Amino acid sequence: MPRIQLTLLALSLGLCGGCGSYSAPTNSQNPPPPAAMTNDIDIVIGASGLTTTAFSPNPKVVSLGSNSSVSVRWVNKDITGGDYASGTATIHNITSDNGAFAASASLGGNATYTIALTSAGNYPYHCAIHPNMVGTITVNP
Repeated sequence: MPRIQLTLLALSLGLCGGCGSYSAPTNSQNPPPPAAMTNDIDIVIGASGLTTTAFSPNPKVVSLGSNSSVSVRWVNKDITGGDYASGTATIHNITSDNGAFAASASLGGNATYTIALTSAGNYPYHCAIHPNMVGTITVNP
């Protein structure tokens, strides 16, 4: 009886070990780049090794004017080693330093993240994956 229990235990541990395996997705298929918009902020090629120049433009200055909000969109253009479809994208995310907006999901190649800002002020942000990447949005009245 103990031999059967040990065999079952070894078998179940082997099966459970396979449950935790993970394969990182490949970035061999990126969607086409989105059409440029006025309030875009690009995540540039090689951004993970940069600081304030990881985002272009930085700072991003926008105005509310007579609107109640203004939209800002980040585009992950950090794709190397080929064209937009076959190149390798570095994954990034956008995180507010002061909690003014929700953090983005992971952004693959040509992925976008859009927020709406409703008040004048400065909105510092960074990439939580690469915290050296920092930027600011300035919203004028």
